[in-house]
Amino acid sequence: MSLRRYVNIVTANHHQGIYSLRRLNADNFFYPANEAAAKARDLPRLRRVPADARSPWFAKKKKKHAAALSNKQLETTIRPPPPIFSVRPTTCPVTDGEYNRLHSFPLSGTKIFFADSGKRTTLYDTHTRCSISTPCLHAPKDFPVALSIPSPGPEGEQDQDGGSLYIMDTGLNPSNATPFEALIWRDCPVHHLTAHKTWQCEALPRPPFFHHQLDVHTSVLSYALVGDIICVSLTSVGTYCFDTVSQKWSLAGDWLMPFSGKAEYDPELKLWFGVSAGNHQLPCAADLSPILRGHAPKKQHHYVWGDPQLPGDWLPDLLNPAKVVSLGSGRFCIINFFRDVGGYCNACMDGPSAADGSPTVVFSGLEVLAGNRNGNDGDSGKGSDSGNGLRIRMTKHKSRLCRDTDSHSLESVL
Repeated sequence: MSLRRYVNIVTANHHQGIYSLRRLNADNFFYPANEAAAKARDLPRLRRVPADARSPWFAKKKKKHAAALSNKQLETTIRPPPPIFSVRPTTCPVTDGEYNRLHSFPLSGTKIFFADSGKRTTLYDTHTRCSISTPCLHAPKDFPVALSIPSPGPEGEQDQDGGSLYIMDTGLNPSNATPFEALIWRDCPVHHLTAHKTWQCEALPRPPFFHHQLDVHTSVLSYALVGDIICVSLTSVGTYCFDTVSQKWSLAGDWLMPFSGKAEYDPELKLWFGVSAGNHQLPCAADLSPILRGHAPKKQHHYVWGDPQLPGDWLPDLLNPAKVVSLGSGRFCIINFFRDVGGYCNACMDGPSAADGSPTVVFSGLEVLAGNRNGNDGDSGKGSDSGNGLRIRMTKHKSRLCRDTDSHSLESVL
């Protein structure tokens, strides 16, 4: 799996209605190879995951010590680079009280899909700097999530031009006639004289949980691609699977995947990575392959890591769970949102951390390595058995504080 050079972010200026795609160089978050062994530090694996999101997982520290750690960890502050692509959705009729939003979904590390409230979509290729017209969706999406599947090319290689993007609305609105559909790169209809491919939009079978009498607290907890199967876990319900080949839904069981939000597969480590369902601020890994055999993921192959050196006077922002982006080759970027509560009333949990009321956004580079610090697979090291015969450890590289400029809010990290 090739290593991505950039972390894609989408910012929005809601005053002007403009959404901008920007790219952060991943080198900002990782030490050079000759410095990594000395400066990167192992994160401890947590045997017990604290569920209280209102406080850090680690023990309280003296404020003086925490401030020193803050200055040491956040070596520099980075600002979002200039946009490489900007778009302003055309005004269209939407539900009363709402505005025309623009959603973004990664097809790959270099190709980003955009969809607005009017069902219009476009694909932007960061490599060619080209915007490509794509079909409209069948229905607008209020709270969409997406998973991409690469298209097979000649001799089993990946088709660099296409793929499939499966989009599902997690709003669980029973009146939504088409909550699940896909943008697919495939051959044109047979009546064309020349054989070529194009993007087509296909409505997919309605997820069965849209037909259930769901509890008011039921929501989509996590989603992941396992082989050709799309897995979706819903709180208080269980996990459903959609076979992208047969296009059929099935109930996998009343268990839940151990993630919050999207989980991404790393083929070299044979594990899925994301944010822990037990604490929405911590990185997590699990082996989801048993799902293909009709079984729930094994708890002994589930890992959560914590960071004991986070600034002690910061609390996680309850409205913004962490996000993990896979960069390939065992490298990840985790994005955490904090609120600085130094000298601030704890009763006001949604209070601001900055003068403009925005949360503190921290980008950190994470790397999962095989073995332990001694370079062997012995039990005396810090590695953990992944269940695939591989011992792993999570190391943390650099952390960078990212500040918004010119009233641009961070909408998504891709």
